Amino acid sequence: MQFKYVFSLLIFLVLVTACSKEKITTQDNYEVVVLPDGSIVFLNHYSELEYIEAFNQRKVAISGECYFSVEPSDKSFTVTGKLGEVEVLGTEFSVKSNTEDMEVEVEEGQVKFNVEDMSKEISGGLKASYQKGESAIETGKASNDFKKWMAKLRIEFKRLDKKLNDEAKGIEEELNKKAKEIEKEADKIGKELEEVGDQIGKSLKKIAD
Repeated sequence: MQFKYVFSLLIFLVLVTACSKEKITTQDNYEVVVLPDGSIVFLNHYSELEYIEAFNQRKVAISGECYFSVEPSDKSFTVTGKLGEVEVLGTEFSVKSNTEDMEVEVEEGQVKFNVEDMSKEISGGLKASYQKGESAIETGKASNDFKKWMAKLRIEFKRLDKKLNDEAKGIEEELNKKAKEIEKEADKIGKELEEVGDQIGKSLKKIAD
């Protein structure tokens, strides 16, 4: 009976883990997320990324704006937005998505942009956009607007990296200082113990004499 209960509990935990969702949301900050398959997602301000932790199907959902660097694989990678989805195998691209429109800009490789019963394949240097209620997907030359906020993201992370390095250096210096103080105190205690030992030795010698 206990074994049956434990087995059922294990099955439940496996199912919960397999279906658990990870959600990352930004406000006036940026985020960089490394997905379980090694793909990297850069989130712009006021954006959201959601995916199932197990990540067996390489599917994510977004709102706002995200830049993707997708790890090549024989499994397709799908980005679902408010109005449609983008399907790729391995490439770099930016996706903007809200309730009224959706836009894809491809940096490298090729993607397929699917909206309702329409589909467009887009290669590097091009973009595709769709507005709710329209009867076609518009295509054109990529504007590369995403590079502006990506540049800000890099600056912010460099600043953060420098701050963390400075803090780590400060902690290291403080630890070295403490270590020297402890070493000095240990030497002092050692000398005091040595003096006490000498005194005890002299006292014992007197008693013996």
